[in-house]
Amino acid sequence: MAWRVIAIENPAKLSLKDNKLIIKQDVEVALPLEDIDSLVIDNCEVVLTANILSAFAEFGVNVLVCDARHLPSTVILPHGRASRGSKNARIQLAMGEALRKQLWRKNIIQKIKNQATVLRKNNFGVEAEKLDKLALTVRSGDVGNNEATAARLYFDTLLGDATRRKPMWHNSALNYGYAIVRGSLARAVAARGLITEIGINHHSELNQYNLVDDLIESFRPLVDDYVMAKIAPCHIGAECDSSLSKEDRHRIIDIMNQYGTMVDKRYTVKHLTDMVVESLLNAISKDDAEQLVLPSIDN
Repeated sequence: MAWRVIAIENPAKLSLKDNKLIIKQDVEVALPLEDIDSLVIDNCEVVLTANILSAFAEFGVNVLVCDARHLPSTVILPHGRASRGSKNARIQLAMGEALRKQLWRKNIIQKIKNQATVLRKNNFGVEAEKLDKLALTVRSGDVGNNEATAARLYFDTLLGDATRRKPMWHNSALNYGYAIVRGSLARAVAARGLITEIGINHHSELNQYNLVDDLIESFRPLVDDYVMAKIAPCHIGAECDSSLSKEDRHRIIDIMNQYGTMVDKRYTVKHLTDMVVESLLNAISKDDAEQLVLPSIDN
C-alpha cells in the first residue's frame, strides 16, 4: 500500500531503475514506486521524462505540480486504469436529479457538522451549537444555501475572515492543504473510471474537477482542523505574511497521513479519500444516497 508523500523543492533529475524512482540532487535517493502515494513537484528545474510519467500512471502515483507561489496548480492523473471504467461512467451519467440533490444534502450536512467540531475544539462552543442546528435544517439540494450561511459564521469565528479573501497566512495554508486532498480525491475518482467533469452540484464548464470539488466539501474542515492544531501553533508570537515557508509546506503535506473517522473507525485521510469515492460509486449504482459515507473529525 502506497504511503509516501514526496515533495521535491530543489533542482533535481528524476530517473527509473528496477521500479524505483531515483531522485538525483546533491545526493541520490531511490524510492520504490509502489510506496509512493503522491509526488509534489515544487521547483521549475526538476527534470523528468515521459517514461517516468508513464510509470507513475502504472503505479497510481498522484503527481501535483506547483506554481511560482508554491501552490499546486496541475494534477497529473492516470488514464484508463479502472477495469469497469466505461460502465461506471455510464452509471454516473444516468444519475437522476433527485439522487444528486440528496447526495449534495448529505455532503453539506456532514461539512457543517465537521465545521462545528472544529469550532468546538477551538473553544467556540456557542457558535458550534449554531452550526449544529443549521445542519439539521439542510434541505434536498441545499436549496436554502445553508452551506454559505455556515461558512460565513464558521470562518468569521475561526479566522475573523468571513469571506476568506484577506491575504492571511491561514488562508494560504488552508488552500495548500485543500489542494493536496483535492489531488488525492481526483486520483481516486479517475481510478474508478468516473468522469471528473460531471459533478453532483458543481457544474462549471470551465472546471475539469466538478465531481472532485463536490466530494472535497466534507474534507475541508479536516484540513482546517489540522492547520489550526498542527501548523498555526508554530507561528504563535511570530509576524506572519501570507506566504508559506518551506517548513510550513512540509508540515501541511503530511495532512494525508492524519486521521479522520468513518463508520466509527479511524483511517488516514489518504484512505478516507478512496473510501468516499468508492461509497459514492455504490450510492450511484444503487440509486441510494444513504450509501454515501463521509468523514468526520476526531474529537
